[in-house]
Amino acid sequence: MIGRILVGLDGSKISKVAGEYGIYLSKKLKRPVVGIHIIDIRLLEGPFLSDIAGGLGFAVYGDLTAKIKEILDAKADAILDEFAIKCREEGGDCSIASAYGVVVDELVNMADPEDILIVGKKGEHAGFAPLLLGSTAEAVARKAHCPVMVTPPEFREIKNILLAFDGREKSVHAAIYVNYLAKTLQTNVKVISVFKDKVEDQPLAESFKERLESILEVSFEFIDKYGLPEDVLDEYITTNKDNLDLIVMGAFGESIVKELILGSTTNYIMSRSPVPVLLVK
Repeated sequence: MIGRILVGLDGSKISKVAGEYGIYLSKKLKRPVVGIHIIDIRLLEGPFLSDIAGGLGFAVYGDLTAKIKEILDAKADAILDEFAIKCREEGGDCSIASAYGVVVDELVNMADPEDILIVGKKGEHAGFAPLLLGSTAEAVARKAHCPVMVTPPEFREIKNILLAFDGREKSVHAAIYVNYLAKTLQTNVKVISVFKDKVEDQPLAESFKERLESILEVSFEFIDKYGLPEDVLDEYITTNKDNLDLIVMGAFGESIVKELILGSTTNYIMSRSPVPVLLVK
């Protein structure tokens, strides 16, 4: 069900945690893991270099681009070598790759639909250049044609999975994915569904449970909650964060227009969850 495990690495602490998850899943799922570092081509463009030079108080000279490229290449080698050594020491099936380009586009283009792509929630530049680079994790999650796992600042073994299920097609795909993970990783599974009204939606809740019983080949606990999905999910995850190791949900179920007006439950949970979130297409 999973081809390769691709991990975006930028040298930050949180991307190293993403690497830990990649190595962990490589060993557990017996799939190859690829550590990827993308050198953002925009760091070599004239306006950016001019701004850097001006901020440091010196003029841009002819071979500055070559010097910057040399530094970025050396950094990429160090990041990937560190990942490869750790992966091999821990027994993962590892390879590495680097490329120049726009980070999000390159990561997405490298992934096949059957792969899983792992990125840290915040990258190297989150503290000082969010407007320049944007939210890499969110953009990758939106653009990728494969499942995307967004990791928090700390690693822990996956023993308990929570599936957020709303009955739509992507949610069903997520349930199928959970079935595979739960059987392979030998995890506990909980499923949470959020409805509007406890009385009126009781038949819908029962139909959800029946649907899940036809998909999941492992035992699971079904949790029905009522209210606004993003608020209910956020509260449940926050309250139970010590007993949850992975949240799985369908990726961006609403249209872009509706998301702009009402917001996206997927993005809300992805950005706030203290637990890794796996978004399934």
